[in-house]
Amino acid sequence: MAAACGNDADEPEEVAVEVEPEAEVVDLDEIPEVVIATPTPTPIPATPTAAPDPTALPFPELLVWPRFEPETWPRTPDEAAAGFAQQVARGERAAEPLPAAQSGTSATAVLPRLAEDGSPFGVATRIHMQQVQLADGSLAWVVISAQSDDIVVEAPAVGELLAGGTLVQGEGNGFEGTIVFQIEDQDGLLGLALAQGGALGENLPFETSLPFDERPASGDWATLTGFTDSAVDGSLSALTMLPMRLVDAS
Repeated sequence: MAAACGNDADEPEEVAVEVEPEAEVVDLDEIPEVVIATPTPTPIPATPTAAPDPTALPFPELLVWPRFEPETWPRTPDEAAAGFAQQVARGERAAEPLPAAQSGTSATAVLPRLAEDGSPFGVATRIHMQQVQLADGSLAWVVISAQSDDIVVEAPAVGELLAGGTLVQGEGNGFEGTIVFQIEDQDGLLGLALAQGGALGENLPFETSLPFDERPASGDWATLTGFTDSAVDGSLSALTMLPMRLVDAS
């Protein structure tokens, strides 16, 4: 019996094919809005501006030096202090002022006493100065007062000098207790008097009558000066100068 024969063809192997999943559909309306914050710029500090130069004070109605020829007035406090010392504070018998200390439109300089050997020591007076503006717009310096701890004037008050005479009161000291007072106006010396205070550096009360020629009540300026000299060489020992206005005694 014949055997059945035949070749069964090999079944082809199944090939697995990867099927990519369908891409997910994204609803654009559902995408959250991303807000990117804009950085706030750091402010740059403003460049500081230089402080303006101090404005000159109005021209002082009362001053003690100088009075005339404003165009020649000192342009610095040191020049004003030196000129005052030479022209007013006893000339060559006064020491050189120390450098002035300035604050805005005001300044102060110390005028020392002179020792026996000519060296400066102590304080003869403090020179008080003020900057002023002249008619041409330029700036200058004037002395508005000079005050010493050794000659303290309590009366008359600045700007209240009675024409015809005044009573000068205060406390101070000088060689043998003597303090010289005088009153001057633009025409020169009006009156002179001596006061008796303390000595050897000890202040004591003084009072003296200082008569001078009758002046009209026109507001003329005047300067009340008190000073003492050194017993050694006549150099300035103390100086007080105050600006005054002559007023009618009535």
